[in-house]
Amino acid sequence: MAGWKTISGPLGTQIDQVDAAQVFQPGTAACAVYVDSSDDVTLHGEFTYQKGVASCALGSWVAINPDNDTVSLLGDAFRGGVAVATAATIASTWGWFQRTGKADALVEESVGDNAALFATTSAGEAGPTGSGLTEIIGAVAAAASGTSSAPTITHVELSYPVCCTNEAA
Repeated sequence: MAGWKTISGPLGTQIDQVDAAQVFQPGTAACAVYVDSSDDVTLHGEFTYQKGVASCALGSWVAINPDNDTVSLLGDAFRGGVAVATAATIASTWGWFQRTGKADALVEESVGDNAALFATTSAGEAGPTGSGLTEIIGAVAAAASGTSSAPTITHVELSYPVCCTNEAA
């Protein structure tokens, strides 16, 4: 059966599972590989366990507050660590957020392969440009995709992404 398999951290964890009650400590890390239907490892990643946030959908970009291990939907002008939701993890639930590897994330507008990504004014979404020029360092589009009319789930590559605002803009 295809799916994510944990290789470190809480073994047997379902990375795309949403928990109605807290199962692990906030900030718990897990590494996992994605095994396809032919039993081949095709992806890998690191994930962090966090409490959800209102309106969080599969692929939502979230800002992580390390002071209290909370998340909020990513917005323009945020500075700090970022991750991508592996499932619709709303405020009353708990789940996993991806920090490294290839992820499925909400990207608005058309984006080219290896394009830089920016936080946008639409909470929880990234795009090829940002009004405040808040670049998501450590995140790039992994393939050309998206449309100009609505955000779509797009493959992105993550390497401990963080946001920083271009002060000169």
